[in-house]
Amino acid sequence: MDRMFRIGFLLALLALWGCKSKPESTAVVKAGSAKDAPELDSDKGSQLVRATERNVDQYYELLRQGRTQQSVALRQVVARAVDDDWATFAAVANDEKRSIVRNMSVKCISFASAKRVEARELLLGICANKPPKPPWLLANAVLGIGNLLDRETDLTPVISLCGHGDVEVRTNAATALLHLFRVKATPRELTPQYHAAIDRLVTILHDRTSVRGRRAAAWALANLHHPALLDHLISALLDDDEQVQVGGLRGIEQLGDQRALEPLLAYLRKGPTPEGASWAQKALVSIAVQGGFTDKAAELEELGANPKLWEKWFTARRSR
Repeated sequence: MDRMFRIGFLLALLALWGCKSKPESTAVVKAGSAKDAPELDSDKGSQLVRATERNVDQYYELLRQGRTQQSVALRQVVARAVDDDWATFAAVANDEKRSIVRNMSVKCISFASAKRVEARELLLGICANKPPKPPWLLANAVLGIGNLLDRETDLTPVISLCGHGDVEVRTNAATALLHLFRVKATPRELTPQYHAAIDRLVTILHDRTSVRGRRAAAWALANLHHPALLDHLISALLDDDEQVQVGGLRGIEQLGDQRALEPLLAYLRKGPTPEGASWAQKALVSIAVQGGFTDKAAELEELGANPKLWEKWFTARRSR
């Protein structure tokens, strides 16, 4: 039983499982039509890349459907394929003469496990954009950098692509920072590099051309967990997309800063959806606990997401 058959067989088994959770915000970008690309059948390496890329596409579809168990298992299948034949995937990803299969290989490489360091350096090299690369290739390469979740990743090329002229490149760069800020500790004193990242993300946060970009930017800023970002997180509450709002609420919850109290109450007065109200309640509890108003978060459950009750509670605590 060869590798491609095993991959197909495992994929068929995975389709029998069932589990739901919230999908992630990601987007892979196609390059041309696979069925019209003779380069895909030119050698065994291209065929291997194509077979693995089908599983990558299925992985993202499972994520979109919220089928977490299947997506995790399929990610492992792709990782094994890339690690076992790393030389093939790397050679194809660096072959400028084969645009379609090259793009496929880049999408696969971001799933590397044992070869994570090599994958990181290859994708960073593409994102350096010297010589200039096609937008679709940059979009997939920068998204892959985020997927690798490598804390040693150089942020410079990713931050630069947050200002790219192509909306998919910008959006995927913001999504990469969203993931990387989960594994890279934010410095207490923000460095020039982090200030540059914040400036780019704030621009994307207010970009009306891409709701995916605004969502990614809001969550990336939230994942920095830095007090200097409070005003930007509060501004996310004014967005008309709920997931952008939730990103801002998540960041406010992490900070627990009392300056967000009035904006949170104003947000609740507008009557948000149940999800938004739940996140706002969590942020208010965080402010109450981190502000020293109480050390018993459980007693705040009865306040729910009622802004009048919260306002009365904080007023009473401040008057003591």
